[in-house]
Amino acid sequence: MTNEARIAAYMIRNALGTLTDNEKKELDEWRQSSAANQQLFDQYSQAEIILSEFNERNIRNKRLSERLAQFVQEEQTASHPVPVRSMQRWKWAVAASLLLLSGIATWFLMEHSNEGSLPAVTITAEQVQPGKEGAVLTLADGSQLSLDTVKNGVVALQDGVTARVIDGALVYEGQGNPLQYNTMSTPKGRQYQLSLPDGTKVWLNAASSIRYPTVFTGEARNVEITGEAYFEVAKRSSQPFRVTVDKKMKIDVLGTSFNVNAYSNEAKMSTTLIDGAVRVTGSQAGDSKVLKPAQQAVFTGAALAVTSDVDTDKVMAWKNGIFNFEGASLEDVMKQIERWYDIDVVYEKGIPDIKFWGKITKDVPLSGMLIALEKTKVHFKLENNRTLVVLP
Repeated sequence: MTNEARIAAYMIRNALGTLTDNEKKELDEWRQSSAANQQLFDQYSQAEIILSEFNERNIRNKRLSERLAQFVQEEQTASHPVPVRSMQRWKWAVAASLLLLSGIATWFLMEHSNEGSLPAVTITAEQVQPGKEGAVLTLADGSQLSLDTVKNGVVALQDGVTARVIDGALVYEGQGNPLQYNTMSTPKGRQYQLSLPDGTKVWLNAASSIRYPTVFTGEARNVEITGEAYFEVAKRSSQPFRVTVDKKMKIDVLGTSFNVNAYSNEAKMSTTLIDGAVRVTGSQAGDSKVLKPAQQAVFTGAALAVTSDVDTDKVMAWKNGIFNFEGASLEDVMKQIERWYDIDVVYEKGIPDIKFWGKITKDVPLSGMLIALEKTKVHFKLENNRTLVVLP
């Protein structure tokens, strides 16, 4: 997310009262740094302005972005205008932030703009912050290192191989013993980026893991994963890259980018190809499929099926800092929330048959997320800060 987009999102969330202390401090420092910034802050962080934009619009209205652009253009002619170039950049930053946060803004401002306090569940849920960058690295000797707060520096030396964190991502340097394996795991509420010894980049979603050697030798580069991961594989035609997914599905690739979703609490696992080509094999079913870009292979344990024209933006939303709930069931939504906010979700009386639509940035606290979800008439009760009860 660019600096302008981040500040724009902060201004909208400031009106909703969902900023963390650190985010509030960053926003205040930006606002006080110039008169132009103060003017933008005044224009876009007032609840009544946001309400006027969303009061008559549904979040799926295709004309929303055009209306926002018109609104900003009108504001540009006001007294002491911000320079045109600067205003153009902010127009789209604010519009994008409003689109992402509209699920929160619409419901909150329409239902609570005249109330003195938020619902009890929102106040309690404010204690639960969103996930962040972090992981646990398990070395070959079984020792474990937390990477939650390491931004730069050497974290391990293993027989000629150096594991180093560079700008918050783990990178391997040097040559070592091919029999040594490391495992990176992300608990609930964490995600992390890793560069494997061959230069392949891997992004791990929450509650996931990857096991890999500290140096790749032999005929193939073999890794094992659980949960969800996105790969950008370094090309090496003489040594194919192979992924074993939860010991149930295999992926063979020469050089490509793809996403794998294989959580143990899901009824199916999937591989979505972004670029290149991969062969997916269901180990139990025995059949295999070669995927083209925008195709997805779904394995249920009994059969392997391929779907074309998949919405890759939705598949990759988690990596890009967004919850994409377009067409998602309540159960699917709650599983994502459970992993990202490190909470447990239970249903008081079964799982309501509800579909969701919209997108929300992943940096909102649980309180903001529940405000958006309650627009669908689903209600929640948070117990002991970590158990979210879905009410009928």
